[in-house]
Amino acid sequence: MDENDTIDPDYQKGFNEGYVFAKYLPELSEQLSKTELKSSRGIGFLDGRKEFISEQVKDKFPDWLKGNRTNSDKTSPGKDRGRSIEPDK
Repeated sequence: MDENDTIDPDYQKGFNEGYVFAKYLPELSEQLSKTELKSSRGIGFLDGRKEFISEQVKDKFPDWLKGNRTNSDKTSPGKDRGRSIEPDK
């Protein structure tokens, strides 16, 4: 975003409200999202709700789908760990 680009305060307020409503009052946010909202605050509300929902969906992905492969990079010990190749005599 450039320095000259500013976000409409009504849009930002609606975005924040949509996010919070989706988080704490999901039934109400769903009902409100079904109404026809044409104002910048209403559009912000819908976008905030969508943002929260998309974050929730991403949180349910396993780590390997999120791109976080730190846990899977560790090599697990094999079944023969601690065993020698040569049989005991």
